[in-house]
Amino acid sequence: IQHYQFGLLYLSIGFHFLLQIAVSDRGAYHIGNLLFVVWMSDTGALICGRTMKSTISQCQAKSKHNKQKGFFLEFLQSISPGKTMYGLLGAIITGPISAILYPMAFAPTNEIDDSLASRATLGFILAIAGIIGDLAESSVKRLSSKKDSGKLLPGHGGVVDRFDSLLSSAVVYYYWMAV
Repeated sequence: IQHYQFGLLYLSIGFHFLLQIAVSDRGAYHIGNLLFVVWMSDTGALICGRTMKSTISQCQAKSKHNKQKGFFLEFLQSISPGKTMYGLLGAIITGPISAILYPMAFAPTNEIDDSLASRATLGFILAIAGIIGDLAESSVKRLSSKKDSGKLLPGHGGVVDRFDSLLSSAVVYYYWMAV
């Protein structure tokens, strides 16, 4: 399968599930929840990854220790060089917290029917799905020898980069709703 075919399939499936969520019962609430959890998870990954990366770089500059990467981190960075384990952990921590907070802020109290554990689990699963979506889109860019998926949003990696985590998470969220 060619990279452009994968991209077309990826976008079609992701947007299909976003539309299915939007037209479901309480669709606007569910879309808001999905957007909030995915974007907060991405933000948590960015902040934790950058903060810890600069802190560790400063510490390593002072010490003479060899910096060794594990297999998993090397694998992640072979797909997307800017990825760090701290960013991954930031996403995994921020996702469940966001999934717990969103219903508390935006759902009427009589409509919050999920337990805290259920919402935290959803946030964790959406964070993982978002990471996988981001890595899938990054691998397509790497196979295409492209830095960005387009020129419409310079500095953001292109339009598809703004949606990669969301599209993969939409599939997971839809099936979570169905259960």
